[in-house]
Amino acid sequence: MPTLVQVGAGNIGRGFIAPTFAAAGWRVVFIDVAPAVLAALAERGGYRVLLVDGEQETVQTVTGVSGVNGRDLDAAANAIAGADLVATSVGLGALPHAAPALAEGLRRRPAERPLDILVCENGAQAHTLLRDLILARLPESERAAADRRLGCVRTSIGRMIPPERSGDPLDIRVEPYAKLPVERAAFRGPVPAVPNLYAKGDFDRVLAEKLYLHNLTHACLAYAGHLRGCATIPDCMQHADLVSEVDQVAQEVALAFTRKWGEDAGAEARMIAADLFHRYRNRALSDPVARVARDPWRKLAADDRLVGAARLCLDQGIRPRAICRAIGLALLYTPASDEPRAAEWLALTPAARLTAAAGLTPEDPIMAASTYHAQLASRRAAAAQAMRAAGLVLRDDEAAAIEIADFGLDRYAEYGLAIHVYVNTDRCCAKELVMTPGQICPEHRHPPVDGDPGKEETFRVRQGEVFLYLPGHKQDGAEKAVALARIPDDKHAAHTMYKCVHLKPGEQYTLKPNTPHWFVAGPQGAIVSEFSTKSRDEVDVFTDTAIVRVPPAA
Repeated sequence: MPTLVQVGAGNIGRGFIAPTFAAAGWRVVFIDVAPAVLAALAERGGYRVLLVDGEQETVQTVTGVSGVNGRDLDAAANAIAGADLVATSVGLGALPHAAPALAEGLRRRPAERPLDILVCENGAQAHTLLRDLILARLPESERAAADRRLGCVRTSIGRMIPPERSGDPLDIRVEPYAKLPVERAAFRGPVPAVPNLYAKGDFDRVLAEKLYLHNLTHACLAYAGHLRGCATIPDCMQHADLVSEVDQVAQEVALAFTRKWGEDAGAEARMIAADLFHRYRNRALSDPVARVARDPWRKLAADDRLVGAARLCLDQGIRPRAICRAIGLALLYTPASDEPRAAEWLALTPAARLTAAAGLTPEDPIMAASTYHAQLASRRAAAAQAMRAAGLVLRDDEAAAIEIADFGLDRYAEYGLAIHVYVNTDRCCAKELVMTPGQICPEHRHPPVDGDPGKEETFRVRQGEVFLYLPGHKQDGAEKAVALARIPDDKHAAHTMYKCVHLKPGEQYTLKPNTPHWFVAGPQGAIVSEFSTKSRDEVDVFTDTAIVRVPPAA
């Protein structure tokens, strides 16, 4: 019976690697340092893996297992010396503690017998790190020969394991997904013939699939769900608009895979994404958003899931619009106080966060697009909060779809509107407008279109106050002076209507089609309901020729 030595009896070792080999008839020896785990292994000699898919629970019994105390270097080295295969899943920070036993175990093996180690760690260079740590523990005279006998095999761990709730040191709940890709070329000995273990040639592509499909879409769901108050990833999957947005992220990556590795790679990426979206709905996993979103510094690093995926797309000539929108949401994440560098993150602006995490310059297209979308998301959130505080009912998908109009001027504090459109048919339109203090909707009119006389609209102030400017001002200049005082100096020529209608809460005014007008919010801002005939924003005529009412997609 072949033997697997599993270094680390944590979630991955106990919940994925050991069960995979035990099911193929291998004996499993755990090396661990947790007294409760070692005691339970000695007493029970096995444990249960509960496969949960959201509908039912299947029990896989793992038997014939034993434990070795990792603090006993001699015992651990002997176990490694006699193993047919070793696997590690201890975490990058603990690899230096595992290296001495691995190095000594390699020394004790016969010269003709290589040592292959499945490196099941969360780090792109974990295999190189482990190799260096092991070789550094050997006498210099032995390193070259040992290096030829040492296989540090990259793996891609895709199984999701929920937080443990039972308190049992061995029994564990996992999802049914059981594929274990490994790097074929890294083996020094023969590749084990084990079901669900897949030896892959182009392992860089395998890791890209894990990082830029699984890790990326998982993070995108978490950061978007965090802003909506979702507790778990399955909760996020209940929001159809959010799922659609993350699917666009996956499609951008699939297109990049197609261009880099060919049609088959793109097709496989789309299948992987579809399977992931099914798995994310598994209520039995209840993967917390807080866990998946944790440590944005790492997840926004230049070579990690978010920025790395955007860079991959750019390298393949693809504009990563959806990925940059997702990065924008990640930049708005509020970390828990115990997260790494949480205070530093909170002290920075979104742009500064991305610069610090990924090293991007202001000129980088990823930086420009991502910070733009962070700003949009922040403004949407503020507008939604204002509407809800005013007693307006707003669904989460409606809040996410609020239009932030800056009229192409990039001066939102001065010129802008947050617009929630909830009806716009061929005959009528209804909107809510949210304005910050002193914010201006610039002068424009709604002209006749295709035989239609143009939009007729009624403004009704719900909260705050609005100063609406219309034709009919007096010629003595007093009204004009008051009106121009509300406008930035460089935009005086772009406003020609000076008759003021002052609207307070509960007051309304109806404008006839093609009437030039502009309006400005009072010192407390304003929330205004607009009811009109069909709205055609793209045909509005603005006095200011610099305005672009419907700018191109970022």
